[in-house]
Amino acid sequence: MTLGKAIARLLLLALMLVPALPARALVTDLSNKRIEIRYSFSGAELILFGAVGSTNIDVRQEDYDVVIVVRGPESAAVVRKKDRVGGIWVNTDNMRFPSAPGYYAVAATRPLKEIANPVAFASYGIGFHNLPLVADSGNGLMMPDPDFREALFRLRSGEGLYRQEVDEVAIIGQGLFRTNVHLPANVPVGEFIVETFIFQHGSMRSRNRIALTVDKEGFERAAYNFAHGYPFWYGITAVFVALAAGWLAGVLGRK
Repeated sequence: MTLGKAIARLLLLALMLVPALPARALVTDLSNKRIEIRYSFSGAELILFGAVGSTNIDVRQEDYDVVIVVRGPESAAVVRKKDRVGGIWVNTDNMRFPSAPGYYAVAATRPLKEIANPVAFASYGIGFHNLPLVADSGNGLMMPDPDFREALFRLRSGEGLYRQEVDEVAIIGQGLFRTNVHLPANVPVGEFIVETFIFQHGSMRSRNRIALTVDKEGFERAAYNFAHGYPFWYGITAVFVALAAGWLAGVLGRK
Protein backbone atom coordinates (compact mmCIF):
# COMPACT_ATOMS: atom_id res chain seq x y z
CA MET A 1 0.00 0.00 0.00
CA THR A 2 1.39 3.39 -0.98
CA LEU A 3 1.75 6.23 1.53
CA GLY A 4 -0.89 8.25 -0.31
CA LYS A 5 -3.45 5.44 -0.14
CA ALA A 6 -2.70 4.81 3.54
CA ILE A 7 -3.22 8.48 4.37
CA ALA A 8 -6.46 8.58 2.36
CA ARG A 9 -7.81 5.59 4.31
CA LEU A 10 -6.84 7.14 7.65
CA LEU A 11 -8.53 10.41 6.69
CA LEU A 12 -11.68 8.54 5.67
CA LEU A 13 -11.66 6.63 8.98
CA ALA A 14 -11.18 9.87 10.92
CA LEU A 15 -14.09 11.47 9.09
CA MET A 16 -16.32 8.47 9.84
CA LEU A 17 -15.47 8.81 13.54
CA VAL A 18 -16.18 12.54 13.74
CA PRO A 19 -19.98 12.35 14.30
CA ALA A 20 -19.46 10.02 17.26
CA LEU A 21 -16.91 12.25 18.93
CA PRO A 22 -17.88 14.84 21.55
CA ALA A 23 -18.27 18.54 20.78
CA ARG A 24 -15.15 20.40 19.63
CA ALA A 25 -13.56 17.07 18.60
CA LEU A 26 -10.26 17.19 16.72
CA VAL A 27 -8.35 14.18 15.35
CA THR A 28 -4.79 14.48 14.02
CA ASP A 29 -2.03 12.07 13.04
CA LEU A 30 1.38 11.94 11.37
CA SER A 31 2.53 9.78 8.48
CA ASN A 32 5.47 8.76 10.69
CA LYS A 33 5.83 9.33 14.44
CA ARG A 34 9.42 8.15 14.72
CA ILE A 35 12.34 9.39 12.61
CA GLU A 36 15.57 7.39 12.68
CA ILE A 37 18.79 9.26 11.91
CA ARG A 38 21.49 7.19 10.21
CA TYR A 39 24.65 8.10 8.30
CA SER A 40 22.66 8.77 5.12
CA PHE A 41 20.04 10.99 6.77
CA SER A 42 19.44 14.13 4.70
CA GLY A 43 16.24 15.35 6.31
CA ALA A 44 12.66 14.13 6.41
CA GLU A 45 9.28 15.31 5.27
CA LEU A 46 6.21 14.15 7.15
CA ILE A 47 2.53 14.62 6.43
CA LEU A 48 0.26 15.80 9.23
CA PHE A 49 -3.43 15.29 8.56
CA GLY A 50 -6.51 15.83 10.63
CA ALA A 51 -10.28 15.93 10.85
CA VAL A 52 -12.46 18.39 12.73
CA GLY A 53 -15.80 17.41 14.26
CA SER A 54 -18.71 19.63 15.24
CA THR A 55 -18.06 22.58 17.56
CA ASN A 56 -20.31 25.17 19.08
CA ILE A 57 -19.81 26.78 15.67
CA ASP A 58 -20.29 24.08 13.05
CA VAL A 59 -17.12 23.81 10.96
CA ARG A 60 -19.11 22.18 8.19
CA GLN A 61 -21.17 25.33 7.78
CA GLU A 62 -18.73 28.10 8.69
CA ASP A 63 -15.11 28.77 7.79
CA TYR A 64 -12.40 27.85 10.26
CA ASP A 65 -8.64 28.16 10.43
CA VAL A 66 -6.00 25.62 11.44
CA VAL A 67 -2.73 26.58 13.12
CA ILE A 68 -0.08 23.89 13.62
CA VAL A 69 2.94 24.31 15.89
CA VAL A 70 5.85 21.84 15.88
CA ARG A 71 8.29 22.27 18.73
CA GLY A 72 11.51 20.33 19.22
CA PRO A 73 13.58 19.56 22.32
CA GLU A 74 14.92 22.47 24.37
CA SER A 75 18.61 23.28 24.41
CA ALA A 76 20.90 26.16 25.36
CA ALA A 77 21.82 28.74 22.71
CA VAL A 78 24.38 31.53 22.68
CA VAL A 79 23.97 34.55 20.40
CA ARG A 80 27.00 36.78 19.84
CA LYS A 81 27.15 40.35 18.63
CA LYS A 82 29.99 41.43 16.37
CA ASP A 83 31.27 44.96 15.88
CA ARG A 84 34.01 46.39 13.73
CA VAL A 85 37.00 47.33 15.90
CA GLY A 86 40.18 48.62 14.32
CA GLY A 87 39.18 47.37 10.89
CA ILE A 88 38.33 43.80 11.98
CA TRP A 89 35.13 42.18 13.19
CA VAL A 90 35.23 40.90 16.78
CA ASN A 91 32.69 39.59 19.27
CA THR A 92 31.78 42.48 21.56
CA ASP A 93 28.77 41.09 23.40
CA ASN A 94 26.79 37.88 23.78
CA MET A 95 23.62 36.57 25.35
CA ARG A 96 22.95 33.03 26.54
CA PHE A 97 19.50 31.49 26.31
CA PRO A 98 19.50 28.55 28.76
CA SER A 99 16.48 26.95 27.09
CA ALA A 100 15.22 27.50 23.55
CA PRO A 101 13.44 25.13 21.15
CA GLY A 102 15.91 23.25 18.98
CA TYR A 103 13.23 23.21 16.28
CA TYR A 104 10.18 25.43 15.95
CA ALA A 105 7.69 25.68 13.09
CA VAL A 106 4.33 27.38 12.70
CA ALA A 107 2.03 26.61 9.77
CA ALA A 108 -1.48 27.97 9.21
CA THR A 109 -4.27 28.17 6.68
CA ARG A 110 -3.78 31.95 6.46
CA PRO A 111 -1.34 34.54 7.82
CA LEU A 112 -1.67 34.59 11.61
CA LYS A 113 -2.59 38.30 11.61
CA GLU A 114 -5.72 37.41 9.60
CA ILE A 115 -6.79 34.59 11.91
CA ALA A 116 -6.81 36.24 15.36
CA ASN A 117 -5.36 39.16 17.26
CA PRO A 118 -1.88 38.90 18.82
CA VAL A 119 -3.33 38.53 22.32
CA ALA A 120 -5.05 35.28 21.35
CA PHE A 121 -1.80 33.80 20.06
CA ALA A 122 0.20 35.08 23.03
CA SER A 123 -2.09 33.26 25.46
CA TYR A 124 -1.26 29.92 23.79
CA GLY A 125 2.39 30.66 23.02
CA ILE A 126 1.84 30.51 19.26
CA GLY A 127 4.57 32.19 17.26
CA PHE A 128 8.26 32.67 17.93
CA HIS A 129 7.79 36.09 19.53
CA ASN A 130 5.38 34.53 22.04
CA LEU A 131 7.85 31.91 23.27
CA PRO A 132 8.66 32.39 26.98
CA LEU A 133 12.40 32.79 26.44
CA VAL A 134 14.69 34.05 29.19
CA ALA A 135 18.37 35.00 29.14
CA ASP A 136 21.13 34.14 31.61
CA SER A 137 22.92 37.32 32.68
CA GLY A 138 25.45 35.45 34.82
CA ASN A 139 23.76 36.81 37.93
CA GLY A 140 20.36 35.28 37.29
CA LEU A 141 17.67 35.06 34.65
CA MET A 142 16.33 38.13 32.87
CA MET A 143 14.16 39.12 29.92
CA PRO A 144 16.26 38.85 26.76
CA ASP A 145 17.24 41.88 24.74
CA PRO A 146 14.88 42.09 21.70
CA ASP A 147 17.84 42.40 19.32
CA PHE A 148 19.41 39.17 20.60
CA ARG A 149 16.05 37.42 20.52
CA GLU A 150 15.56 38.45 16.90
CA ALA A 151 19.12 37.33 16.11
CA LEU A 152 18.39 33.87 17.53
CA PHE A 153 15.36 33.64 15.25
CA ARG A 154 17.38 34.71 12.19
CA LEU A 155 20.24 32.30 12.91
CA ARG A 156 18.05 29.25 13.37
CA SER A 157 15.81 30.23 10.46
CA GLY A 158 18.93 30.29 8.30
CA GLU A 159 19.74 26.76 9.49
CA GLY A 160 16.24 25.56 8.59
CA LEU A 161 15.40 24.93 12.25
CA TYR A 162 12.83 27.72 12.65
CA ARG A 163 9.98 27.99 10.14
CA GLN A 164 7.61 30.80 11.06
CA GLU A 165 4.64 30.79 8.65
CA VAL A 166 6.73 29.28 5.88
CA ASP A 167 4.44 26.28 5.37
CA GLU A 168 0.73 26.31 4.64
CA VAL A 169 -2.08 24.15 6.01
CA ALA A 170 -4.41 23.04 3.22
CA ILE A 171 -8.14 22.41 3.73
CA ILE A 172 -8.84 19.36 1.57
CA GLY A 173 -12.52 18.76 2.36
CA GLN A 174 -15.25 19.34 4.89
CA GLY A 175 -13.51 19.03 8.23
CA LEU A 176 -10.29 17.65 6.68
CA PHE A 177 -6.88 19.32 6.48
CA ARG A 178 -3.21 18.50 5.95
CA THR A 179 0.25 20.03 5.94
CA ASN A 180 3.86 18.98 5.46
CA VAL A 181 6.35 18.97 8.31
CA HIS A 182 9.91 19.59 7.07
CA LEU A 183 12.80 18.34 9.21
CA PRO A 184 16.30 19.35 8.02
CA ALA A 185 19.38 17.14 8.16
CA ASN A 186 20.62 19.02 11.25
CA VAL A 187 17.39 18.50 13.20
CA PRO A 188 18.08 17.84 16.91
CA VAL A 189 17.30 14.45 18.41
CA GLY A 190 14.68 14.10 21.12
CA GLU A 191 10.97 14.39 21.71
CA PHE A 192 8.89 16.78 19.60
CA ILE A 193 5.39 18.09 20.27
CA VAL A 194 3.02 18.66 17.35
CA GLU A 195 0.09 20.81 18.45
CA THR A 196 -2.93 21.69 16.33
CA PHE A 197 -5.31 24.58 17.05
CA ILE A 198 -8.69 25.32 15.49
CA PHE A 199 -9.72 29.00 15.33
CA GLN A 200 -13.07 30.52 14.39
CA HIS A 201 -14.00 34.18 14.54
CA GLY A 202 -10.67 34.96 16.20
CA SER A 203 -11.17 32.49 19.07
CA MET A 204 -9.53 29.14 19.73
CA ARG A 205 -12.20 26.40 19.56
CA SER A 206 -10.21 23.18 19.87
CA ARG A 207 -6.67 21.87 20.24
CA ASN A 208 -4.88 18.55 19.95
CA ARG A 209 -1.37 17.35 20.74
CA ILE A 210 0.61 14.37 19.47
CA ALA A 211 4.24 13.31 20.00
CA LEU A 212 7.03 12.83 17.47
CA THR A 213 10.38 11.18 18.24
CA VAL A 214 13.63 11.88 16.40
CA ASP A 215 16.48 9.58 17.41
CA LYS A 216 19.80 8.24 16.19
CA GLU A 217 20.10 4.57 15.26
CA GLY A 218 22.88 2.11 14.51
CA PHE A 219 26.48 3.38 14.61
CA GLU A 220 25.25 6.96 14.97
CA ARG A 221 23.43 6.03 18.19
CA ALA A 222 26.52 4.26 19.59
CA ALA A 223 28.78 7.23 18.76
CA TYR A 224 26.26 9.67 20.22
CA ASN A 225 26.00 7.70 23.48
CA PHE A 226 29.79 7.38 23.71
CA ALA A 227 30.35 11.11 23.09
CA HIS A 228 27.79 12.17 25.72
CA GLY A 229 28.49 9.43 28.25
CA TYR A 230 32.31 9.53 28.07
CA PRO A 231 33.31 12.88 26.57
CA PHE A 232 36.98 12.63 27.66
CA TRP A 233 37.55 9.22 26.09
CA TYR A 234 35.55 10.25 23.03
CA GLY A 235 37.97 13.17 22.54
CA ILE A 236 41.01 10.91 22.97
CA THR A 237 39.55 8.43 20.48
CA ALA A 238 38.83 11.20 17.98
CA VAL A 239 42.45 12.41 18.19
CA PHE A 240 43.84 8.90 17.61
CA VAL A 241 41.46 8.33 14.68
CA ALA A 242 42.54 11.63 13.13
CA LEU A 243 46.24 10.76 13.59
CA ALA A 244 45.73 7.31 12.11
CA ALA A 245 43.86 8.74 9.14
CA GLY A 246 46.65 11.27 8.54
CA TRP A 247 49.34 8.56 8.77
CA LEU A 248 47.45 6.28 6.38
CA ALA A 249 46.97 9.13 3.90
CA GLY A 250 50.72 9.83 4.04
CA VAL A 251 51.58 6.18 3.43
CA LEU A 252 49.22 5.91 0.49
CA GLY A 253 50.52 9.20 -0.92
CA ARG A 254 54.10 7.90 -1.06
CA LYS A 255 53.09 4.86 -3.08
